[in-house]
This record gives sequence, C-alpha cells and structure tokens, in this order.
Amino acid sequence: MRRDGIERRQGERGSVLVFVTIALVALLAFAAWSTETGQAWTAKGQLQAASDSAALAGAGELLEPNAGTASDPAAAIAAAQSYGQENHSIGVAITIPAGDIQTGSWDMENRVFTALPGSTDPEQVRAVKVLGRRDDTANGPIPTVLGRIFGVDDIPIAADAIAYIGFAGLLPPGTAVLPIAIDCCKISGSSCDQDYCEYVASNPPNPCALSDDPARAGTMVSCLEFASSNGAQNACWTELDPADSSINTPGLEDIIESGNPVAVGNDPIYVDNGSKTAVLKEIWNRFHDAGKYSGDPEGGGADTNDNGVNDSWVIPLPIIECQYPGDGCAGGSSQEIVGVVCFDVQEVSTPSEGEKQIKGEFVCPGDPRWDDSKCSVGFGPGGEVPTIDAQYPVLVD
Repeated sequence: MRRDGIERRQGERGSVLVFVTIALVALLAFAAWSTETGQAWTAKGQLQAASDSAALAGAGELLEPNAGTASDPAAAIAAAQSYGQENHSIGVAITIPAGDIQTGSWDMENRVFTALPGSTDPEQVRAVKVLGRRDDTANGPIPTVLGRIFGVDDIPIAADAIAYIGFAGLLPPGTAVLPIAIDCCKISGSSCDQDYCEYVASNPPNPCALSDDPARAGTMVSCLEFASSNGAQNACWTELDPADSSINTPGLEDIIESGNPVAVGNDPIYVDNGSKTAVLKEIWNRFHDAGKYSGDPEGGGADTNDNGVNDSWVIPLPIIECQYPGDGCAGGSSQEIVGVVCFDVQEVSTPSEGEKQIKGEFVCPGDPRWDDSKCSVGFGPGGEVPTIDAQYPVLVD
C-alpha cells in the first residue's frame, strides 16, 4: 500500500508538471501575442500618420493656384515621398516608392478613387492615394522578439490614405464671411450654362447706382436685393447648413462675425428670403468695421481712394441652383451649391433706407481686385461656373 501511495503521488506530480508546462506555454504565447500585437499596432498608427501626411502633401502640390493650368502628378509624387520620409514607424524613416503613389479622381458621392496615370486634366486629377508599408517591398516588416519562439519572425503592415483638393462648393470653415447665396441663373444665363465672366460683363445682374461715395455716386453696379417677395429677391439668406432648415437672425449674425463653422459644398444647403433688417445692419457694421468689428483682423470694407468712405470688400459667395423658375429662396427650401463667385461689396443699405440692398460688382480674373487667395477659379463638374478651389487638401479616406 505504501508503494502504491508513493507511485500515486509521483503520478500526480507528473500530471501537475504537464499542466504547468501547458500553462507556461499558453502564458508565453499570450505574452508574445500581446507584445507583438501592441508593437504592430503602434507601428501601424505611425505608418498611417506617414501615409496621411504624404497624401496631403501630394494633393497640395497637385494643382497650381490659378485655374486652367494642368495638374502636376510628378510634383505630387515628389512631395508625397518627401513628406513620407519625415515620418517614422518604430524608429524607421518611411520611404514611399513612387509606384505606391497614385494620382487620379475622387468620386465624392460614391467615395471611390480612380487612378488616372499620366493624366494632367485639372478637372479630373484632384486626388492623391498613398500606400505606406513596412514589408519586404519597402521599409522592412516589424521584427518580433517572443514571436520567434513560435516561428513568427516578423509582421508586415500597410496603411493607405487619400487626399483630395476639391472644387468649392468646398468652402473651408471660416471662409464664407456672409450668410448669402447667389442664384446661378442671375449670373450665368437662364440655364446656368453661359460663361460667367462674359455674361456679367455684358449683363450686369440687377443694375443699380452707387450713392454713398461722392467720388463714385451714380456708378452702375449690381444689387443684391432682399425682400419677403420671391419676385423681388435675387439673393438668398442662408446659414450654410445642410441639416437644419431653420434660418434665424442669430444664426445669420454668427456667420457674419465668425464665418461658416463647417466646410460647405458637398451637400445642399437651406435658404430663406425676407428683408432681415437686423442682419443687413450687421453686414453694414462689418463693411465699415464699426462697433464690435473694430480691429477685426479680417476687417471688412476698404477705402480705396482715401476719401474716408469704405468702397470695396472682395468676398466669396456660394452659387446655388437656379431659383426662377424654382423656389425663389422660399423659406426652408434646400438648394444645391453649384459653385462659388467673388463679389466686391461697395455699398450696404442702412436700416433707415427703404431699399434692402448690397451693391457691388462680380469679380473675374484680370481685374486688379482679383486675389488668388480668395478667388482662385476652377471649373467644377456640372457647369462652366467659376468656383473657388479649396484652400487646402483634405483627407477623404
């Protein structure tokens, strides 16, 4: 019996040893998995940052500031490679082969990138796709330590990014300084299909005369007119909001003070009509840099002839689809943005005046008031309406 007991205890010790060995192997495997997975995720996060910055840099070099120039895929690829090397993934500077950088088009609606190798068409080649990798092709995979015990010597990772420099429509936050949208048919013909600059030169929309500046009194310009009657109103009020149909004075005043809070252009925006005297007063204040706008670095109107009267303020305004025939800025209607135009505000009605108007001129390239930083012209899909290019590229995927 004693011998049997000793043998039984020895058998139990052997069983425990087996279980302990299995547990140690499992624990070691879990430690290896945790360590190597954490290392790989850290490396992938850093690699994603490298791909993001490379794609943004490439898109930023893809287009020249002025319209009509060709896209430059070679410059985009070179910029992407340069910025990629400024990033590291677990201590390794990221080299991005030229073959891992593509230039092409980005379908906003369907969120699809299409490579267009060799194309320099600025209407199509607006996006850059970058594949960052750490594998046997570029930069080497992530080496393991504990993983080698289980036959895993390294882990390959990859991260891609797409940056797009779009047509406005895409007004970056803060760039739409007035809560106003222009009816496309008023500046580009009854079907919104004529050359905008030629059209406004021979058909100034809603002509009216300046009266505030003695030096320019009687000069004929265009009037943006606001009224509760659809027929009398040729410009719409808007909070530039694609989600909320309510349009009120505080929301409109916020845009006058701070600009659009989010990028504008991918989705239709809600518009409204009406005189909105309080809003016009705020625009008058901003134009004259008076009251709470005093010292505003963005300023407002400028006195171009040094006679003490502000007479010029070049600003971007979104263009919406034709309103007549149509909703005529009816309250709560949702309208698609088809472009952006530059307008030189030269006079703003005061509440004491019967007319609710903003007077000025539409600005085109070649005009000395033209400013590339505000008025870069491109031609967006869906019509020959000048638009302002996005001021910077954005990551879309």
